Amino acid sequence: MTNSSAKFTISRLFIAILCLVIFAACCSAQQSRWDEVNVWKISAQNDDCLIKVKTIQEGTSKALQIDYKLQEGSWVKMDKPMESLPSDKTPISFDIKADAGSDIEIKFIDNDGTVFWTKYNLAGKYESWTKMVVSLENLEYGWGGKNKNFDGLAQFGFAFSGTGKGKVWLRDIRFADEKTKTTLPIKLKPESTVDPNAELEGIGFAQRRAEKMLPEDPLVLEYLKVIQDTSSPEKQLLASMEDLEAQTFNNALVAMAFILKGEKQRAERILDFYANATDKDNKDKSLQNFYYDGEARGFFQYVSMRDSNTASSDLHTEDITVHGEKVKVAAYHNPGNSDRWMGDMVWLMYAYKHYEKEYKSDRYAGITKQIMELLVSWYKDDPQGGGYIQHGWRKGDIKLHENHGHPEGNIDCYALFKILGDDEMAGKIKTWLNRQFGNNKNLPLDLYTWRVLAYGKNSEYLLDIPDYDFRYRKTLTINGKKVMGFYNCANINANNIWLDGTGHIACAYIAYGDKQRGYFYSNQLDALLVDRVIDGKKTRALPYTANKSSGYDWVDPNKGFVSVCAWYIFAKNSFNPMTIERFDR
Repeated sequence: MTNSSAKFTISRLFIAILCLVIFAACCSAQQSRWDEVNVWKISAQNDDCLIKVKTIQEGTSKALQIDYKLQEGSWVKMDKPMESLPSDKTPISFDIKADAGSDIEIKFIDNDGTVFWTKYNLAGKYESWTKMVVSLENLEYGWGGKNKNFDGLAQFGFAFSGTGKGKVWLRDIRFADEKTKTTLPIKLKPESTVDPNAELEGIGFAQRRAEKMLPEDPLVLEYLKVIQDTSSPEKQLLASMEDLEAQTFNNALVAMAFILKGEKQRAERILDFYANATDKDNKDKSLQNFYYDGEARGFFQYVSMRDSNTASSDLHTEDITVHGEKVKVAAYHNPGNSDRWMGDMVWLMYAYKHYEKEYKSDRYAGITKQIMELLVSWYKDDPQGGGYIQHGWRKGDIKLHENHGHPEGNIDCYALFKILGDDEMAGKIKTWLNRQFGNNKNLPLDLYTWRVLAYGKNSEYLLDIPDYDFRYRKTLTINGKKVMGFYNCANINANNIWLDGTGHIACAYIAYGDKQRGYFYSNQLDALLVDRVIDGKKTRALPYTANKSSGYDWVDPNKGFVSVCAWYIFAKNSFNPMTIERFDR
């Protein structure tokens, strides 16, 4: 070997060693920063969600302790700006310990804002320290960015989503060697989550079609009657889950179900409650009243049904704790966290307009005028075109509106203005809505089903997105029998059925899509009926979810939930509550 060749070889070896030293130093520097709270950007979906992160000493090393509290279907997150991965094959390693029942999300965010992620449930896992290794091959495209290509790591993040409280510990977060085997499964390609039988012809379970709809079980209506008669001394509002909580949305749904079944007087009990709760001189801020001190504010999302010491009541724990303290709640008062959500006002309007249409009555002209004036006052033009109705009062009137529009509530508003014949306002809202959904991927289930119910014919293609996709559509075995339904979002790891959403899609298919598919999903609800004996009366009901997994630990699957019972009646009667129309089977 010549001297020049030897020098060249030594130089290359020196450079390689130097690179390794620099890489190790960078990894060490990264590690020294990853366990410090101030390098993470910590945020929550809204004011009702909480996340606290602190550094603790765990043996000889430091760890991050994350405490969080989630409202139903919400999220909290922590993101860290990053230098790019040494290579696209470089995994990130960390140790995890958890006492939580919600989902954890792991995200790589690239330079143009594209999110690559995975999501799985923490319930019953990681009671002791467990090493996790994750790389790009474990992730799938989520949302955002100019394309679906990974363009270099810009941020790394964790998020926690679902419902309830949790505590998670993370330590030794760092880049790992490329050869380190990942501990999560390699993520399915997007097309592999699609059912290969998605477009199978014919009738049957795999085809998701039924020739006929099973007859409506009359004991479901009996359940709603008994719940109305036992929830409060006044026998007006219904408790949501045989508890102390009266939700406005759920009662609006039940009022429409009563109207469908010819129970006029029972519907009036509900509608009269809200129509009469309109005292302009009301000075009690937490009372379920449309006004506070002369100002129109709308109705709270939920209130306590009866006077209760909430430390021993059946109300959700998250709903009855104010600033960390258990509180006493008087009848028909909100427990401190309830919103005056614009969507609830819209669903009340559907119920009032349904009554007006069915009975040719102006009995509720006063309250409908008040609600509409409030909603119109909350309308906001968008500089990019169109506009939206703002949120309403938040968290016991602490805050009025968020600084953005809410798509789900504005789908409701679009449908309402169409019912009212105000095509101009409906058009503005739809212009705004059309910008919100991007490529229509990975949205919550109701952003597909409710758009079809609101928009009508020629929108039914939206149903195929969740219906073809195993991340939404789930098959469980209940009492030895297979049952199919839908989870509330795209989550391949979820193993639960959201019965409200299954009712939505049954109604949407019956109204505008494949009726036999609508019959099939309506019939799946029959398989999920539970027997209930209340006040000595035999009834049947439907729970909110099929089980307690995937963020639904607060649900009792052996108890009925009144909104699901209403959707069951809507489906069995081929009714679209967002247009207040019935369809021939």
